[in-house]
Amino acid sequence: MLGGRYRLGAPLGRGGMAVVWRADDEMLGREVAVKTLDLTGPESDNAGERFRREARATAALNHPHIVTVYDTGVENQTAYLVMELLPGPTLAERVRDEGPLPVEDVRTIGHEVAEALQAAHDAGIIHRDIKPGNIAYAADGTVKVLDFGITQLVDEALGHHALTMTDTIVGTAEYLAPEQATGQRVDARADLYALGCVLTTLLTGAPPFTSPTPVAILMKHAHDPAPDVRDLRPETPADLAELVTGLLAKDPAHRPQSGREVAQLLRQHRAPALTEVLPVAAGAAPTAVAPLPEPLPAPVHDRWDEPPREIEPEQKSSKAWLWLLLLAAALAAAAVWYVLQGRADPSDENPSPTPTPSVVQTSDSPTPTPTSETPSPTPTVTITESQTPTPPASSPSPSVTPVDTATAVTEATAVMQTAVRDARQSEDIDPDIAQTIAGKLRDIDQAVRSEDAAAVRSLVGDIEGELTQAAGQDELTQPGAAALAGPLDSLRRAADAYQP
Repeated sequence: MLGGRYRLGAPLGRGGMAVVWRADDEMLGREVAVKTLDLTGPESDNAGERFRREARATAALNHPHIVTVYDTGVENQTAYLVMELLPGPTLAERVRDEGPLPVEDVRTIGHEVAEALQAAHDAGIIHRDIKPGNIAYAADGTVKVLDFGITQLVDEALGHHALTMTDTIVGTAEYLAPEQATGQRVDARADLYALGCVLTTLLTGAPPFTSPTPVAILMKHAHDPAPDVRDLRPETPADLAELVTGLLAKDPAHRPQSGREVAQLLRQHRAPALTEVLPVAAGAAPTAVAPLPEPLPAPVHDRWDEPPREIEPEQKSSKAWLWLLLLAAALAAAAVWYVLQGRADPSDENPSPTPTPSVVQTSDSPTPTPTSETPSPTPTVTITESQTPTPPASSPSPSVTPVDTATAVTEATAVMQTAVRDARQSEDIDPDIAQTIAGKLRDIDQAVRSEDAAAVRSLVGDIEGELTQAAGQDELTQPGAAALAGPLDSLRRAADAYQP
């Protein structure tokens, strides 16, 4: 019994530090979920502070797609958080039992999770562990995001809290953004990358990157190109596949920049209801309304659409006498059809004032997305038929002379040599592996002096292969992989640009 009212029952799940229980609230006579955390371990102070922050952060969120927090407290070195008990399975359980989900289900889930993330980000909260196991079904059939246990408060007024150190990696390896996998400080776009991983899992049955060890998975997130979901599920619509590719961009600036933007993209590509009423084109005369033998049935709207607008009584009476204009009827019907065919979706006439980046779409969606001619201070995400989003074309790369590229390779090699030496001294890498990589780095310097670009690139590929294999065989620790990821990426870029 906790708090004098919550009687714990069977455990529902276990995490790294917490256990979630089915419980009875004996005061209100209802079932709830209770997360408990033992505060008696060596990290009890740190864990207790993290738990209290979770309680405050989650309780402050009020959104239909975020689990509701009822109560929290600490009793006998046990911290507890009382939440609503969701009756449905998690997405992880559904994929396990059913395999890949129907495309329209994936769209709906993606839309609801994106809206939940936008609400959290607006409150200054980053989830940092979005995955199918943290998304579950509510009683009404919608999904809710669970477990804000490792969230990061991003309000700059709070400063850099000790619990959000840049060299601390938290989360689940299969769903970590590249910047998160390499131990860098993350922002809300890391949650959007994780959402791209979740959508990949729902569409294909597996996350984009898998490997026997978490460290090897982190290396893939940091360096390997994301697979196209159409390779594993060819019937995936092009617009959905392109959105997933955009979400999985390595550079956060090349992803959609907000949950609101992702939700809007998913909403735009849903098929409109067949009986949806379209408004009369601007400037059209009232006499352009064709006579109807009987009233139209009530419009059927998608639950993401705006409710139908009521017709004023004056408008109804004015249309009644228009039906008497028999000579204009045929011409009016043709005119209305011509005008409606040339109109864009009325929702595009009032773009959101939120300063989110514009998105250019080249899919066959019946709802075109407007583009702004005014330069935006935020990056423009271009989603095309290619597998990776096209970077903004407004900042072309400066030309580099052969001397510059050789110097860049030499400098990047020196930085990598220092990073490998430091990793060896801190025992984060096997000494034999470190020695092999050091030899290849010396060979790169020799290849630069010999102006052999092919050898430079081949040696860099060998180094990456050595590190990936070391991670898979537990010969490279997670901190070591995070420390080497940046220098290795710089070396690869320099080698790709090298022109003797």
